[in-house]
Amino acid sequence: MLDALPRLADRLSAAVGWLCARLVVGMVAAGALAAVLRYLAPVLGITPALNALGDVQWMLFSAVFLLGAAWALAEDAHVRVDVIYGGRPPRTRAAIDLAGTVLLLLPFCALLAWASWPAVVDSVVLREGALDAGGLVRWPVKLLLPVGLGLLALQGVAQGLRAVATLRTP
Repeated sequence: MLDALPRLADRLSAAVGWLCARLVVGMVAAGALAAVLRYLAPVLGITPALNALGDVQWMLFSAVFLLGAAWALAEDAHVRVDVIYGGRPPRTRAAIDLAGTVLLLLPFCALLAWASWPAVVDSVVLREGALDAGGLVRWPVKLLLPVGLGLLALQGVAQGLRAVATLRTP
C-alpha cells in the first residue's frame, strides 16, 4: 500500500498533466482565433461566436489550473520556500513535506471541497448556462473543482506516504 498508492497517483497525475499540456494549446488557439476574428469579422461580413470562444478560453484555463495542480505537485514544480527546504538532508525535507501535506495541503483541499460543494451541486442541478448570449454552459467546468481537488489530495497523500517512507528509513 505504501508503494502502490504513490505509483498510482503519479501515473494518474502524469496522464492528467499530459492532457493539460494539450489543453494549453487549445486555450492559446481559442484566444488567438478570437483576436483574429475580432478584426476580420467586419471585413468578411460575418458574426463570429466571440462569446463562445472567450468561454472556451477561460474554461480551458480553468481545466489546466484545476487539473494541473496535482501534476505540478507530483513533478515538484509547485511553490516552495527554498530558504527553509533547500540544502536540508532528505529526512528533514521529508519531515517538512509531511508537515506541509498534513497541516496545509489536505486541510486546504477538504475546506475548499466543503465550501464549494453546494455551488457545484446547484450548478449541475440547474444545468447552469452561459451568462452572455452565444456563450457556453458553465456547469461542466464547475465539476472540475471537486475533480481537481480530489486529484490534488490524492497526490498529496502519495507525497505524504513517500515522506513517511523516507522518515522510516534509518
